[in-house]
Amino acid sequence: MKRRPYRFGNIVATMIAITLTISGFYSHYNKKEVIYHVTVPKTSSVSKLKICLVSDLHLSSGTYMRQVRKLVKTVNDKHYDLVCFAGDVFDENTPDALMNRSLQEFKNMKSTYGTYWISGNHEYYGKHTDFTVFEKYNIHFLRNTYETVDNTFNIVGFTDKTSHDHYDINKVIEGMDTSLPTITLDHNPERFDHHTYFTDLQLSGHTHNGQIFPGNIILHYYYQNSYGLSHYKNHYLLVSAGYGSWGFPFRLGTQCEYDTIYLKLRK
Repeated sequence: MKRRPYRFGNIVATMIAITLTISGFYSHYNKKEVIYHVTVPKTSSVSKLKICLVSDLHLSSGTYMRQVRKLVKTVNDKHYDLVCFAGDVFDENTPDALMNRSLQEFKNMKSTYGTYWISGNHEYYGKHTDFTVFEKYNIHFLRNTYETVDNTFNIVGFTDKTSHDHYDINKVIEGMDTSLPTITLDHNPERFDHHTYFTDLQLSGHTHNGQIFPGNIILHYYYQNSYGLSHYKNHYLLVSAGYGSWGFPFRLGTQCEYDTIYLKLRK
């Protein structure tokens, strides 16, 4: 009779563990759309842009071709103006065959102004650094440079700091018309303060919002903004929790997501 409370406690503990495990796997495979509305005080030839932000797929860490195809279909069905990949699409465990197949699939992505891509830290851990191949897949890779797109907006992209690329930000944006709306892609959000003098909206990832609770709480004390949208005067920083997970397909207290940004322009 004395053992029954212990047996009951073991059963409860086991049920909790099973529930948390199921919840963690479900949170990884159930991708959420998170919607943001951002207004910047600039005008252009268009009054608004619909942008898709995708980061941190970590292909082969529980994210494979099925999820890639689903993402491409979602993007095409939603008719975005611009698609931005904010790094760590690949990582140190991504096989070359999976990388090539996914790039072939991403080639089918459709948007008004195209797909833009920057590196994350894990691409360098895995030595997937030959980004010149992206062009043949209709992907614009930004390596510490900017493009003015259709005289409508600027998009600036920086490689992750683990690349050890040496650049002068003023040289990167030299000649850029800053009167146009300017979007910056940087995988790690911690460099946002260095970009506020020229950018209106920075898109980042990297943090996974902690991936597993209480990581999201801990990161809150490390980053100026570890997740979601923050606003500093006329400059915005949006940090995505990421489309995939690193290491294993598990989320707890966080979610896998892609982000839809409705960018409104006004003066």
